[in-house]
Amino acid sequence: MAEKGTKKGADGWVQGKSLLVTVVAVVVSLVAGFLVCRLVPLYYYYFDLQNHMRRAIASAAIETDEEIRRSLMSVIRRHGISCGERDLQVARDGDTIMVSLHYTEGLRVSLFGKEITLRSLDFDASAKGKIR
Repeated sequence: MAEKGTKKGADGWVQGKSLLVTVVAVVVSLVAGFLVCRLVPLYYYYFDLQNHMRRAIASAAIETDEEIRRSLMSVIRRHGISCGERDLQVARDGDTIMVSLHYTEGLRVSLFGKEITLRSLDFDASAKGKIR
């Protein structure tokens, strides 16, 4: 039995409606997939940077703050994170060391030759530990 207001039969109203729903679902799926492909690298770089910070803390007893900063800045440059060298904070307090970096990444899309930032994401990568 057909729903009220829809026509079923030779004119193809129900078939056209299901085609429209399918097209909209495909478009929404493609947009969502595109956004996921843009977001995953940003979070991967964030967690990778945190892992490198933890490893740097493990070697803090034999490296200076500048050596730690230099090694972490090479990771930051490799990931394409834009920040100044002094934005990376390395602080020692007794037998504890803290390494931190606050940075912002934009979720960018190129449309018609223009770069558009859809959303800016703030990241706070940090690690803290004892100097051994």
